Amino acid sequence: MQLLSYRKLQIAFLIVIPMAFNLVFSSCKEENSGATVPNIQFIEANGVLVKDTALPPGGSILVSLNANGGGKNITYFGVSMDDGNMHYVLDSGMNKPNLSYTQQIFKGNSAVERWTFMVMNHDRQKAYVTLTLTKANVIQWGKIKTYNPVILGAQANTEFGGFFSTSSGSANYYQQAISDPTHTDIIYYFGNYEGTLSSPSESEAPTFFPGLSSWAMKNETRYDTTSLTSSQFEAANNDSLMLVSFEPVNAKRKAKYLQPGMVITFRTQSGKTGLLLVKDLVTGESGKLECAIKVQE
Repeated sequence: MQLLSYRKLQIAFLIVIPMAFNLVFSSCKEENSGATVPNIQFIEANGVLVKDTALPPGGSILVSLNANGGGKNITYFGVSMDDGNMHYVLDSGMNKPNLSYTQQIFKGNSAVERWTFMVMNHDRQKAYVTLTLTKANVIQWGKIKTYNPVILGAQANTEFGGFFSTSSGSANYYQQAISDPTHTDIIYYFGNYEGTLSSPSESEAPTFFPGLSSWAMKNETRYDTTSLTSSQFEAANNDSLMLVSFEPVNAKRKAKYLQPGMVITFRTQSGKTGLLLVKDLVTGESGKLECAIKVQE
């Protein structure tokens, strides 16, 4: 009698467990199949690129896209570029139903760049679009302007201004730069990272020049260090060296710990690429930076 009860219990167990497993498995499938899928697409408009193309180093395109969460809010938007190495250009969390994104993209020196624009919604469903940029041959390199010497004063310097315009070659004090913020590309200050190159949109600059936070127009210049020598800088007579030296995905909002002999590459808000050679540096808030600058016309 006990043996019969035990066998009945075994049979019941073998029947119930598969049924429970099927129920759980079925529930997971229904949950996944009911997840909403986001949508992302390029916008076709004049001057906006929506297909793969070839560009010379330093060439640029305008990318514009719209995305929606498919009924659920978008919680993440990311932009990455693969040129043999993966670069994460933008990594942004959010919580909104729709997204519009427009950005000018500059071609680097790699043979091929694959750009990916990806959104994820609250259901963790993803959608993406891609754009491939190949490097086009340059038929003729462009002309450059040279400013030498350039002396930029730090924030407490009363002899030299630290606000520089690459279009005019003039260095101004903050009080002068206020009247024409559209032409301020480079700001020099001495701070936590010692001698620093910055621009009006850089987040730390208002710490040294508080009025910057109220500027309606804030140009952004991006910087990167190079392994170029002063001799290579001096020999540059067109924009080839600056274009092949500047990698947009590696560029930062400031160049830090400046030292004599360093060659910094930069790109301004207007898309002009240049090189800056640090010749001398007097440390401190009342100090100064002596440099030479070459920039595209």
